[in-house]
Amino acid sequence: MSHAITHQPLEMRWRWARSIYRAGQRVWLRWWQRRLKRVQIEYIDGWPLIVLPGVFNGVRIRSGLMLARALETLPLSASARVLDLGTGSGLGAIFTARQGARVIASDINPEAVRCAHLNASANHLEDRIEIRLGDLFEPVREERFDVILFNPPYYRGQPRDFADRAWRSPDTFDRFLAELPEHLTEQGYALVVLSTDGEITSALMAAAQLTTRIIQQHDLIIEILTVYEIRVA
Repeated sequence: MSHAITHQPLEMRWRWARSIYRAGQRVWLRWWQRRLKRVQIEYIDGWPLIVLPGVFNGVRIRSGLMLARALETLPLSASARVLDLGTGSGLGAIFTARQGARVIASDINPEAVRCAHLNASANHLEDRIEIRLGDLFEPVREERFDVILFNPPYYRGQPRDFADRAWRSPDTFDRFLAELPEHLTEQGYALVVLSTDGEITSALMAAAQLTTRIIQQHDLIIEILTVYEIRVA
């Protein structure tokens, strides 16, 4: 009984903190969606990244940049075939191409495809990045890759528009996990960044045909971002 009494206030404070965080997050997302209506330019290590209206900004949101930088810590052959799935602005594709690999970048959002084209050109990487339009693995049917990058929508639900697909989907991550083995080479792996504030991490933990290990973590107090390496079991 005393044990429960001791921990109850702490648990209540945690629930209160999370409710405040989620309320603040909703306000922040509305503010950010207004910002999405403007062209933005980010600079990473001195090179530019253009983010068009309606395109996910993986630098400001942190998860995209964290995923891209995680790849820098792993060995990557110049002959590696890389897929940047849901490329958005092309951030992951550019990081990978700058290391010498050849990349296919895909996105379901036509504005994201346009944005990725602009960034490949702005960084003089058109010869190393091929950009395709389509949903998940549809643009790369029967193709296999040594590395697949994916920053999936963290929340379950019906997206309101193309821009909202970066945040929520009823089944995108489930379909990704189911189809992933068909698109990895024998020694290939995927890098995926997930948030403890999202609703899809349990799907990864339940995927029996896959093995995972943590590459990086970033504790943001209320939210923890984790980059997982995923391989076929």
